[in-house]
Amino acid sequence: MDQDERHRRPDTTPSTSDRSISLDRIAAGPGCEGHDRDLDGSLHDHVALLYADRDEQFAAVAPLVRDGLDRGERCYYLHDDNTKAEVVAAMREAGIDVDAAVEAGALSFHTKDELFLRGGAFDPDDTVAATEELVREVTESDEYDTIRMVGEMTWALDGEHSLDRMIEYERTLNAVYENRPVVGVCQYNVTRFEPEILNQIIRSHPNLVYGGATARNFYYLPDEGVETGEHSVADVDGGRAAQSLLERVRAYETLQRRERGLRALNRATQELMYLDGDDIAERAADIVRNVLDVTFASFWSYNGDTGELECHGRSAADPEANVTSFTELHADLAWDTFVTEETEVLNDLASSAGFDGSETPLRSGVIVPLGRHGVFCTGSTHPHAFDDPRVDLATAIGANIEAALDRADRERTLREQNDQLERLNRINRVVRGIDEALVGADTRAEIEQIVCERLAAFDPYQFVWIGDFDPATDAIVPRARAGDRSGYLDAVTITDDDTPTGPGPVTAALQTGEVQVIQDVLTDPGFKPWREATLSRGFRACISVPLVYEESVYGALTLYAGSPNAFDELERAVLGELGGTIAHAIDAAETRRTLRTDSVAEVTLRISESDDVLARLARETGCEIDFDGLVPRTEGRARLFFTARGASPEDVLAGAERVTDVVGLQLVEDDRGECVFEGTVTGPTLASRVIDERAVIRSLTAADDGTSVVVDLPSAADVRKFVETVRTAYPKTELVARRTRDRSIKTPQNLRDVLTEELTDRQREVLETAYRSGFFESPRVRTGKELSEALGITQSTFSHHLREAERRLCELVFENA
Repeated sequence: MDQDERHRRPDTTPSTSDRSISLDRIAAGPGCEGHDRDLDGSLHDHVALLYADRDEQFAAVAPLVRDGLDRGERCYYLHDDNTKAEVVAAMREAGIDVDAAVEAGALSFHTKDELFLRGGAFDPDDTVAATEELVREVTESDEYDTIRMVGEMTWALDGEHSLDRMIEYERTLNAVYENRPVVGVCQYNVTRFEPEILNQIIRSHPNLVYGGATARNFYYLPDEGVETGEHSVADVDGGRAAQSLLERVRAYETLQRRERGLRALNRATQELMYLDGDDIAERAADIVRNVLDVTFASFWSYNGDTGELECHGRSAADPEANVTSFTELHADLAWDTFVTEETEVLNDLASSAGFDGSETPLRSGVIVPLGRHGVFCTGSTHPHAFDDPRVDLATAIGANIEAALDRADRERTLREQNDQLERLNRINRVVRGIDEALVGADTRAEIEQIVCERLAAFDPYQFVWIGDFDPATDAIVPRARAGDRSGYLDAVTITDDDTPTGPGPVTAALQTGEVQVIQDVLTDPGFKPWREATLSRGFRACISVPLVYEESVYGALTLYAGSPNAFDELERAVLGELGGTIAHAIDAAETRRTLRTDSVAEVTLRISESDDVLARLARETGCEIDFDGLVPRTEGRARLFFTARGASPEDVLAGAERVTDVVGLQLVEDDRGECVFEGTVTGPTLASRVIDERAVIRSLTAADDGTSVVVDLPSAADVRKFVETVRTAYPKTELVARRTRDRSIKTPQNLRDVLTEELTDRQREVLETAYRSGFFESPRVRTGKELSEALGITQSTFSHHLREAERRLCELVFENA
């Protein structure tokens, strides 16, 4: 397209991406580069400054005065609503050096009698003449090129002066100021002037300052040749003849169009207030076309996923007219407008062929940015249809659409947050209910069923089950379920191998210990083996949560929902924590069951070529090592105790230097060839893995040719699963023997009987006396000295018996742990 076919709206007009411009734009004055100009390019700085109180007044006018002084302009301030002292104080508070400016002659203060009431009454002609003379005197001097006149207009309310003549004077100033280096700021207190008068005041000023913002006055009506004494528009324009009837008709039509546009804008604003984001996008093109009264409009929204503008809707006065090609023809300009946020005006468009080879009838158009949401494009079949008033109206409706879209986004975000919060609250209520129910559950089966039933009763979960790996079948088998639809679990097979039914969410959760989510059963390729059976029962999404406590895995909890994308990050986290809680409860139940069991399964294992720390140490030293105990510490470390036979302490310590997993090894006791050592292991050991499986180590002996382990398992425990678990870490593990025997301590009475056998009468007397006398409290109720006196023995004898009783009690506890 040739450059003559379009032009960008000059930068000298107010920014159409926002009808408000900063105070600095008006404050810049006519002498600065890039100053605002009227439609014909002439300098035009006649400003109405409206204020409701003194703070608002000086917040706006003080920067104007300060800027004028900074630019070396002559500043003339006429006070009336405020006293001179009040004005001076406000300017000083704004950072203006009033004394220096007055002394230099750059700033002066005046009363109404010095300009408006020179003859005792207000005479517009006399005031205009005085204004022109003052401007001439200032600008023809060598000191100043520009004068900035700032006046408080409340003097007009005295009753002796005609407000109509004051309005006449204001309109005349628009012609007087034209092409003169002067900025005139007329200040009006909106709390004192009647609305009708304010309406005329606003229409008499091309620029408006109100509420801390400055704008080209959309309501300004240019003077229509009203005679103002000897200062008519005709005189000011160099003897131009009175406006013709045609010009008056055109001015009237412009006014009518503007008023229609404002009414349409008001209706559109009210409509936009109640639409959501999708409805706004659907209605935007129609709203724009109706407000601007043009041939065509389209709304282009920004797609954050593709990074492109996409047409979301079109509106044409004649649906059969070929006008849709306008947007495509100028797609590059639409993108530039979106990026720069500057309105693009296209007037006097030459005929352009559309993509379909036909000719578009549009001859002018405008593209308006809508912030981060996109742009709208609108066109007319008439050239030069988009003058400044219509462009301002387009910018206003653009700002309203942008604000409505912002509001809709905020409301949508708030709804989503509220929905998420409500759902989280519901989940938390279910979790709390499960937690409370788990407290009273005694068995694993009871815990699993409670969890499934509680979750299945909660929307959106339609089906819940808990499954675990079965070594006999290499499959994941259900242990509990709730909400089962038409035998879903009977229709599917889930294995723990490399077959097609293996790599699914349930198996992955068990193998990785991580939560697995399928957001859409229909499209997720990993769910293909179970897709048909799942979809036929109305399930569209599922989540599998591993039940892991410390090193023990107690299966996987799987939930199904009837809609895709049902599990967000927050829900995944909550269900993941719930999985840990369930596993802990199962672990506690299994521990209680173990403690209540009168008989145990004694299992003997033989492990060859083990890389366990004790086995490696035995091979390094050529001795035999017995495991004594393991005390867990933080960060995955543990305190290891063992006894070595057949090697000197020095050889054991030297061998330990070559075993990387044990550090800080120390000799505890050397008793006739049996050396007790203590050290820290930095990783998993055979003993820790056995203990994690809830087994009690009866003996563990490592020698050069292998390791023998004897453990106690609950009688109902799955011995095969236990062996397979150990074999996973130590492949050459062999089950040597398995037998059932009674527990050494079955009841509290058994414990008391054992204590009676293990302790002497004096040891039991000392231990029980110390316990019941508060010796073990902190702080102690009675001291060792007091108890020894009460028992009639020395304090050293008391300490000896107490320590021996404590030692035997610890042996009884930890050797049977």
